[in-house]
Amino acid sequence: MKKILTVFLLVLSTLSNVAISQDINPKVRLKFNTRFDFESLSPTNRDSSASSGIHGKFFNIMIDGEINEKFSYNYRQRISLNAVDNFQFAGKDNKSNFHPIDWAYINYKVNDAFTLSGGQQVIQLGGWEYDYAPIDQYFWSDFWNNVYCYELGAMINYTSKNKNHNLGFQISNSPFSTKKFSSLYAYNLIWYGNMDWFKTIYSVNMIEYEKGHFINYIILGNKFTFGGFTLELDLINRASAKQKNFFADYSIIGDATYSFNNRFNAFIKGGYDENKAQSSHAAFVYDRYVVPGTKYLYYGLGVEYFPIKDKKDVRVHAYWTSNNADVKYNTFNVGVTWQMKVLER
Repeated sequence: MKKILTVFLLVLSTLSNVAISQDINPKVRLKFNTRFDFESLSPTNRDSSASSGIHGKFFNIMIDGEINEKFSYNYRQRISLNAVDNFQFAGKDNKSNFHPIDWAYINYKVNDAFTLSGGQQVIQLGGWEYDYAPIDQYFWSDFWNNVYCYELGAMINYTSKNKNHNLGFQISNSPFSTKKFSSLYAYNLIWYGNMDWFKTIYSVNMIEYEKGHFINYIILGNKFTFGGFTLELDLINRASAKQKNFFADYSIIGDATYSFNNRFNAFIKGGYDENKAQSSHAAFVYDRYVVPGTKYLYYGLGVEYFPIKDKKDVRVHAYWTSNNADVKYNTFNVGVTWQMKVLER
């Protein structure tokens, strides 16, 4: 805690001694997007019945802008978020007005290379599946379904001169904390790399689940692009210091997409989560997201169509997915997503 306070005081001292650049006209952008789906669940066993319905998946409000040459801000809130949106969130007794907010943070541009930011932020985990907004996900891994993504924290980013690489270090409240003053933190190092046909979102994360006890993530998000074909491959390893086998708790996620043109995509996706690091009857669980005993396989395919030429503001999708859950369903889904740009000045 003393180290964190020292870093904070140094940052505060730096800001107080830097003359703020002459103000420019403040800029602001306001938009929101939403998605509605028709979904049908068809069970593969006779003991369960089919079901279907039309429902709204998301409604997001997004605001970002520049205050002056040095300061900018970002805000996003999912109006559809509820108290049991995620089991980790439901277990918190420190719920506040910030928890329904995905992010609300301010940025300070030190120079062309370094930026400081603080506020409600995305916990900096690697991987392409994790990086996409929930509104853009159709089916997902057990890890993605359970991970809690947003916490209050601070971050420093370094951007290379050619803008192809970004290295960030973040300290935030631990997503496993359930009290306002639990003294649990997450330490996250992330690299966004762009090597033309090969892009990365790699991270190393140390997340406290008890004071002084961590679970470690090594997440390698790889993206390969060849013409209209794109392959995203995420490799995730989770390990506690008390774990005997380092590779016993992991996820593998693959997503292959072919773009026929800028209006039509076809994709196939699948993944596997396994945790054999502990017994499924363990009294204390280190991995709270992919619990011991998990062997979850999921897979599916689908298409996307963008009816407005040269714009992604409206998207129509259709997909089928299934998995190896105890009660297995074939899920069929057709939906539409649209983005409304309300203000930009």
